[in-house]
Amino acid sequence: MRKIEGEFLLKADEEGRKKIKARLREKHGEIKETTVARSILSRPIEGYFIGEGKKYIAVFAAHHALESVTTNIAFLLADMLLEKSKGGNINGVDCKLMLSKYCFLIVPCVNPDGVELRLHGASDSLLRERQMRMSGGDFSSWQANARGVDLNHNYDYGFLEYKRLEREKGIAAGPSLYSGEYPESEPETRGTANLIRTLSPAAVVSLHTQGEEIYYQPRDRKTARRAERLASLCGYLVDTPEGTAAYGGLCDYTGSVGIPSFTLELGKGTNPLPEGDVPAIFARVGEALAVLPTLL
Repeated sequence: MRKIEGEFLLKADEEGRKKIKARLREKHGEIKETTVARSILSRPIEGYFIGEGKKYIAVFAAHHALESVTTNIAFLLADMLLEKSKGGNINGVDCKLMLSKYCFLIVPCVNPDGVELRLHGASDSLLRERQMRMSGGDFSSWQANARGVDLNHNYDYGFLEYKRLEREKGIAAGPSLYSGEYPESEPETRGTANLIRTLSPAAVVSLHTQGEEIYYQPRDRKTARRAERLASLCGYLVDTPEGTAAYGGLCDYTGSVGIPSFTLELGKGTNPLPEGDVPAIFARVGEALAVLPTLL
């Protein structure tokens, strides 16, 4: 198993992310980065570019606050790629050559407000009154952003159909599942979608927990074969989401516009998975994600 330094196992709140970022810079020097958007509460959503190629692989983590260990995985992927970009192989792939043709854009935390809320509560939040009303004061299962919108239901795919499900199930703004007033109503998803439209990536990956499964879009044979190859590299199963999970996600949207898109449900257990699971999860998926360009 790859040795993972302590900084990469910190809780992925704002303070933890700053420390992990500082460790990356200490190891690898300056990293090309961008601000994808700012959250409802004006926290930056940062993305890191690794590689010099003209074809992009876009990797997004922590749409859901309860799944913030995916942030740790995203940073570890960045660390691995930065290390090997200087020369070296991953799973038999010459990384320096691969990264001359492809560029990874890694966004470790799409939902910084939600992560902060789940880990630290609403005491310092500008939206405290609303958040306390939506949560009843318990943020231990909070998935949504600062104003109670589930970001992975806020993309422009099957939105009207999902609204019907919301009405049937009585889903409202709160800890999870509420899709917002309209597609891309939230700055987090709007910024992500705008970035996708600007870069037109060769593939999109969205990291979630848990289940050790891979979902893919579009639902065609070519993308299915790619998903099967990715799954074989990490020992996961290819599956199809059902019910509320089948609408409004990032990969649903990007797949609908023809981009090969893969949702990975990392690890097994009960959310939130502990940071102690990160090394074992990364041992399964890290190399597979790093060589994704070779599967396209």
